[in-house]
Amino acid sequence: MAKQSTLDKNISHFLGPKHWPTWIGIGIAYLLSFLPWFGQKWLGNLLGSVHYALSSNRKNICHVNLKICFPDMTDKERTKLAKAHFKSMGIGVFEMFATWFQDRNNTASKVAFNDQDVIEKALSKGKGCIIIGAHFSSIDLCGTHMARYIDVHPIYKLQRNPVINWVMERQRQAIFSKTIERSNVREVMKSLKQNKAVWYAVDQDYGRKNSVFAPFYGRDCATISHISRLAKTTQAAILLYDYGRTEKGYFLSLTELEDYPSGDEVTDATTINALIESQINSKKEQYFWSHRRFKTQVVPGTPSPYSK
Repeated sequence: MAKQSTLDKNISHFLGPKHWPTWIGIGIAYLLSFLPWFGQKWLGNLLGSVHYALSSNRKNICHVNLKICFPDMTDKERTKLAKAHFKSMGIGVFEMFATWFQDRNNTASKVAFNDQDVIEKALSKGKGCIIIGAHFSSIDLCGTHMARYIDVHPIYKLQRNPVINWVMERQRQAIFSKTIERSNVREVMKSLKQNKAVWYAVDQDYGRKNSVFAPFYGRDCATISHISRLAKTTQAAILLYDYGRTEKGYFLSLTELEDYPSGDEVTDATTINALIESQINSKKEQYFWSHRRFKTQVVPGTPSPYSK
């Protein structure tokens, strides 16, 4: 069953005193969104540095992931990369503010996308398409600009804070023609039948029940398995989505996958993980290293690598 959205609730549900701190934070975010792009990048770097210094839990997760994925790096190299990652995530926070509260045309000139023919070819088959990609720190801003070129229906996860959900869902509703909470499979199928593009970020650990184990940087990790089943059932085209931040702006890129699905879920998951690795290697600091990618262990009961 799909989780409860806030789209059917008005603001009066979220005006109680317990929500005031969140509203104050959102007000500050609104004001910060008016800063010029270079000012937001500078503050994002500062925010990331402060977060690295103060967040022992996220810092531990990041260092564990880097040690697993890049065992040949020295401690000094991993520390340098970890600090760069936190700065990149800090910039991503300000990019999120901009996508929520500012006109996306303000940053349109900074975004390069040259693959309109890829999406047109995929949708010409009439089966819809499934766009798959990873979590990079510019996901909000680049996702907003993807909607300028593609009528894409992103899959999203509800947050614990209901006020954040209320704001987030409404801001995304203004950008995308439709958004789909990740447990709502019925809406995914409906979108594909309407020949729309559905966007999944496929690089997080959703637990043993929804995954197969496939290598990611040489270590088996839980990788969502329903993408290949969904592709087989719907015959939708599969497009690999890459995006990121550059020195002068942002890029978006789409590539159609051939021979997918293969008929074997582990093979398909391995293929996706290898493609994501290739994307990460060109911009390592922008990846979500502070997420617990290896949380679910192959052998049940094995301690988490993130346990201190």
